[in-house]
Amino acid sequence: MQPLEFGGGQRLGGQSSGSYNRAPADRDDDWPMSAISSNSNVLFGGGACLLLAVIAAAMSLAAVPPLYMGMRYNQFSKAADTENMYDTGRYFIGPFNKFLLFPSSVQSIEFSNEARIRPSGLRYEPLHTRTKEGLGLHLQVSLQYKLRKQELGKLYSEFNMNYELVFVSSVRDVLIKAASEYEAMQLWQDRVKVGETMQKLVDKELRRTYAECWGLQLMIIDLPDGFENSIVQTQVQKQMMLISEQQQYSAKIRAQTSVIEADYERQVKMIMSQGHANYTLVTKSTLAKAEQNKIDVESEVLQSVKQTLGLDPESLVLYQKYGALDDLVDANLIFGFGADQMLIQSGGGSFPAQ
Repeated sequence: MQPLEFGGGQRLGGQSSGSYNRAPADRDDDWPMSAISSNSNVLFGGGACLLLAVIAAAMSLAAVPPLYMGMRYNQFSKAADTENMYDTGRYFIGPFNKFLLFPSSVQSIEFSNEARIRPSGLRYEPLHTRTKEGLGLHLQVSLQYKLRKQELGKLYSEFNMNYELVFVSSVRDVLIKAASEYEAMQLWQDRVKVGETMQKLVDKELRRTYAECWGLQLMIIDLPDGFENSIVQTQVQKQMMLISEQQQYSAKIRAQTSVIEADYERQVKMIMSQGHANYTLVTKSTLAKAEQNKIDVESEVLQSVKQTLGLDPESLVLYQKYGALDDLVDANLIFGFGADQMLIQSGGGSFPAQ
């Protein structure tokens, strides 16, 4: 290897020369730049791959919002997974996929144009048909349906996402046909029963299209004015007859109540009379018995006094006489002579007679 020389012929570490030698042509002085360029390419490629991975992961995530059910749909192949359904939540479903959303809550369909009623779902024109006897009928109905989760795949396979139009068409036909089977008077008198029958028919029809009828309400049954006026008059007369019958029934009840009240009053009087009679009998009997006991005791006492004092019959009578004075009210006894006279009053107490 030749030593390097610079301008002026000065050789590094040696004597000058009139010329300098060039570096060998096979010497590679650019190796650091090649290494840096290679590392930059690697980093750029890694970053690009990471970015693509993040984008792919973000594109692979999808969510099913509350009150909905999801069906996975591939936007590239235009195919849907009709076997697996997804509830509310976030899922990793892969790139180029999304969810087709179906409501899991009850949905409403209304055939009405009543502005006073706030719409609660899809609203269509009222139903027009004729009753069994040929009268014009305008029917306003509201119904609620719910999709059957286990049959969403079949629903999508047959109707795609246009199932609501199918529901509306089939339900309209069923309701019109059902309403035409009733007479106008039946629609007026048996409204609840008619509504229940229509709900069963609609539910049967919706189950053929993988849904079920949750409820049905007959909002307005509009018949010709002349017929409705006659019905109103008939109903008014029936109500007047019913009021008259109820008044008669009320009078009958009041009369029966008066009879029952009089009977109870009679029973009360009888019971009170019997009570007073029993009271008088018991009290009188008790007083008589007490008097008899008193007499018996007095007789025993007098006999004991007679024996103890040795009184003859006359003295005993005199003893009884003086003893009876004590039982008399305001009885007075004066005995003695002259200044020695004494006054004895019943109830106790004695003092000189004045």
